[in-house]
Amino acid sequence: MFLLAFTSSAKDCLAINDVNDLDNIGIDEHLGDMIPLDLEFYDAQNQKVVLNDFFQEKKPVVLNLVYFSCPRVCNYATDGVVDVVNRMSSLNLGSDFKILTVSFNPEDDFKQSSSKIAKYYKLLDDRHFPKGNWHFLTSDSQAITKLTESVGFKFKKEGEEFAHPSSLIIISPDGIISRYLYGIQHEPRDLRMALLEATDGEIGTSKIINKALLFCYQFDPLGKKYALQALNVMKAGGVVTLLSLGIFLTYFWRREKKISRKDGGLNDTK
Repeated sequence: MFLLAFTSSAKDCLAINDVNDLDNIGIDEHLGDMIPLDLEFYDAQNQKVVLNDFFQEKKPVVLNLVYFSCPRVCNYATDGVVDVVNRMSSLNLGSDFKILTVSFNPEDDFKQSSSKIAKYYKLLDDRHFPKGNWHFLTSDSQAITKLTESVGFKFKKEGEEFAHPSSLIIISPDGIISRYLYGIQHEPRDLRMALLEATDGEIGTSKIINKALLFCYQFDPLGKKYALQALNVMKAGGVVTLLSLGIFLTYFWRREKKISRKDGGLNDTK
């Protein structure tokens, strides 16, 4: 019988039956490292694909590591992906980012991938078309090991199941690990900020708003969430105040100048 442990640390959402395994199960963050884009996987049609194929459009990728035969945590985690994507109104799957759900169980195959697609595509709302931007992949143990080690994802087989962490790993358009979001449920703001951070605000409809958000919000390594930075907000407020004051003074300076010209013209006619 597996114990589900929910914590706020990098060992979030573990399925374990021996607390001594905690040192060997979890996530060692590899922020700034590049994932091996030459690794080969199989899609839901059993076609061979290379990770680099998913980065050709220069969009960030949300990496979701699960195993498709998981009876509990992985299903909840993937349900959480659907939920946060549907609730995030400012960025859209496909036009702004992609999702890779990769099984770390080498015994999973394309039939299970296809089943997952059939299930989860139905749950996406109508904004996310074409729906081919969420991919479910499988591979052999060699490719799986290289990918999981590159992102610091540590898991262990326990009988017929796996003890493992749960996290969304945000990958930049260049294949660089940008951020880890822990747990099985996520806030739209956190995913949005992580995607903006991975692209330096270059996705979405307004780059100006994106830059402002990136300035005012920063990732809290203790709380594992993005938080409003009071000092930066004050700085931004000060800049806005100065700009407003400048516009206000410029308006009145021009107004006074026009009035003085009119008065000067009247004096000349006298």
